[in-house]
This record gives sequence, C-alpha cells and structure tokens, in this order.
Amino acid sequence: SSSSSSSSSSASFDVVNPYTEETIATVASDDDMAVVSKFVRASKAQRDWSAAPLPHRVGCLHEFARLLRSDSDSVATTLTQEMGKPIAQAKAEVLGTCARVKAIADMAEEAMAPRDVSANRSGAVREIVEYEPLGVVANISAWNYPHFLAANVFAAALATGNAVLLKPSEVTPLSGAHVARLLHAAGVPRDVFQVCQGAGPTTGAALVQLQGLGAIAFTGVRATGRRVAYAAATAAATVGGDAHPTPPRMTLELGGKDAVYIRADVPDPAAAAASVAAGAFHNAGQGCCSVERVYVHRAVATLFIDALVAAAAELRMGDPMDATTTLGPLAQRMAPARIAAQIASAVNMGAKVLYHQPETTPTLGFFTAPAIIGGAVLRGSQAAHSLTRDESFGPVVAVIVVDDDEEAVEAMADSSYGLTAGVYTADEAVAVSILRRLEVGTGYWNACNHVSARLPWSGRLGSGGGGGAPTLGLEGVRAFVRPKSMYLRRS
Repeated sequence: SSSSSSSSSSASFDVVNPYTEETIATVASDDDMAVVSKFVRASKAQRDWSAAPLPHRVGCLHEFARLLRSDSDSVATTLTQEMGKPIAQAKAEVLGTCARVKAIADMAEEAMAPRDVSANRSGAVREIVEYEPLGVVANISAWNYPHFLAANVFAAALATGNAVLLKPSEVTPLSGAHVARLLHAAGVPRDVFQVCQGAGPTTGAALVQLQGLGAIAFTGVRATGRRVAYAAATAAATVGGDAHPTPPRMTLELGGKDAVYIRADVPDPAAAAASVAAGAFHNAGQGCCSVERVYVHRAVATLFIDALVAAAAELRMGDPMDATTTLGPLAQRMAPARIAAQIASAVNMGAKVLYHQPETTPTLGFFTAPAIIGGAVLRGSQAAHSLTRDESFGPVVAVIVVDDDEEAVEAMADSSYGLTAGVYTADEAVAVSILRRLEVGTGYWNACNHVSARLPWSGRLGSGGGGGAPTLGLEGVRAFVRPKSMYLRRS
C-alpha cells in the first residue's frame, strides 16, 4: 500500500475535499530514501515479472479490471471526494478504466510478438526482431482523470513485463492507493507495482532523478514536464562509468488549448453545440483535451451560440455526491481566482460575456460558474489574450466568429499547444483535409474531447511533441518495449 513501512519520512500532506473544503485524509510522503528503496525492490522484482508468461501478466490485468468493476462504487466515491468530479462522471471514469485496461492488456501480445524479417525464410540466415521490456517505469500521473491517466501507462507497462512506480497527484493519492490495492489483489506482485506518495518537487523529483529507470511517463503542466525531462537527462548524464549512460524513454503529455471549428455546412448547429458543451464543461473543463476555443462560421453563429448558451444554462452546480449535479467544484483551491482573472482580462480588452452567472456559484467549495466569452476583439492573434493562449482548465470557453475556412485554420493553428482539434461539417473530406494541416496529435470529425484505447494519444508542439512516445494504441503499448535484433546463422 501507499504508506508501507518504507515511507520512512515523517512528512505528510492533507487531502482536501474541494466541495466541503474539509481535510478527508492525511497521507505519509515518501522521501528520497523511500523512493530509492522502492526502486531497488522494483528492479529486482521486474526480472521475474518479465519472465512470467505473457498470458499470466495479461490475466492479472483482466482480473484487476474485474475487481475494479466490482468495487467501482467505493472507488468512484473516493475520486469524487478527492477532486470534486460529479459522482456520475466518476463512475463513468472508473468503469471506463476497466474497459481500457483490458483493451490495452490485449494489445500486448501483438506488441511483443517476435517478427521474422528474414530475406529468405528457408535460407541459412534468419533475422528476428524480439521485444523486451524497458525495466522500471516511473508513472507520474495527474489528478483530473487519475484512473484513466494512470492506467494508460501502468496497463501497457505491466502487460509488457515492466515494473511500475506510480506517483499519483498529491490531489488524488487515495485513488492511487485504490489502484495498488486492486492490482495486488489481482496477482501483480507487491514490488512490481508500488505507489510513491508525495508532492512533485520532493517525491516526484526523487523519482525522475533515479538512475537506471527504463521510462518516465508524465502527465501534467508544461513547465513541470520540461523540468522532468531536464532532470532525467541530467541524472543520466552524471552516472559514473557506463552503468546507465542513456536517459530513460520519455512519455510527456503536457496539456492543450484545444480548438474546434463549426463550419457553415454543419448539418445541425444545435447538435454540434451540445457536443461542444460536453467537451468544454465535462469534469468542469479540467481535461487536457477539453474544448477551450471554438471558431464558428458567421452563417451559423447565432444558432450555434444560442444552443451553446442554453446547454451551459442547464448545468447544475452543487454537491458532486448528488447524482443530479453536472458541474462540480474545481479540484484546486486557487483555480477559481485564476480563471476569474483570465475572464476579467479578456473583458477588460473588449471581449463580450455571452454567458456567465457568477452569482449562482455555491458559497462553499472551489466553484467556477460556466462561462462563454466572445466578441470580435478575440479575432486575429490568438496569443494576444490569455483566454485564447493559456490553458484554462476550467468551465470557460472562447467562441470566435470567423468568415471562412482559412481564417478558422489560421486561428486554430495559432497556438503553442497541439493536442487535439475538431471540425464539425457535413463534408468528411474537408474535415480531414483541415485536420491534416494542423499540428495536433488527434483530429476529430463531428466530435471532440474523446480518447480511444485503440488510437495512440500524443501531443505535438508544447503539448508534449518532440521525441516523446505516445500512450494508448499499439504504438502506446510498444512505447514500453525495446527491440532486440537477432541475426541467426545456421553453421
């Protein structure tokens, strides 16, 4: 469990319910020595785990999914109490994680299958590519979808024979402890999957500076992601001798400022608005691929905006444990003030409030009332306003009227992020052609804010582009193995 005897540090941190603002748990932090000790045990245990038959490892993950499903009410309740997600959405995440873990585990066989690439298979020489695990994977996860985001990494890493050190966000440590409890009950050895609890600057820093990690998978804000990559590379560069001269493989998912375009030929502007509202306001907008920028063609702007405002007005703020609540509090105490400043800055520069009723905000809890901000001042340079430039991570969306496809594409591309983009149109060919022009990892036609276990998930530009490996899909499973080439000559 998360607070095993090796958590020798006396330091601890509180978990605060963002609705009641009460402390619901105090969790022991893992200091540097505890992290090193867990790593040493993980390295040792990983050898036996990788030697276990692949069907056994996959079977453990299927059993984990079964146990998680049977315990889903309790796990979802913890999730809602920790980070404020409405209970219906928390249950959907937990049950969705069951399906995702099984889908990822089932790709391991194909990902690890040896490939015979011999020029002449009946000749004296055979050329075989085999796939081996990387070793120990540091899984530094985020609080907004703590089950989905951790599983994207640990399911692939464990299935392919790696050991995993999970550091949950300090906002959602209890969700991380649930994962460990159920993986161990499912047959994953205790040392093969361990949780390191604590804050990023302490426990997280100790993790990424470990020498000999096979991979680091990090989900979080861009500035931290850059520090993670730098620290890991520096740690690898300072190893004495040739013990582990190479830095760990990096998987970085660093957020987004995701945009959609509502084209003039959209078959049903109201249906598009309902889809975009879900993409902007689900989980209170706290998603890496939440919709934060909408470009709508002038011909359908009034119909679309009216429907979007109506959808926002239907959101119910309140107790996230109430099944009828659709907008919970934000997970972090400072978030409402940050988002209010972003809205105020845009309005001060001439933006128009299309919908925002802050007076409906509950007095207790870290709430932000949903906001839709528009106005011609937001056209042109998207870097000119924090609202169209910086990740909001809350229930606020900018809606900008455009006159043609070119203006929309130029505005969508005017971002330092590149996670996802969507186009709503009757014409699939036009949508695909627009999406191919954008530097994003995922493109959507008549959809948004959707993650599939079968499709690789990766960001470009400041969303984690560069040499980082994806998660999900066959590519995401292969991110946790490395090839070994076998040149075999019959004498």
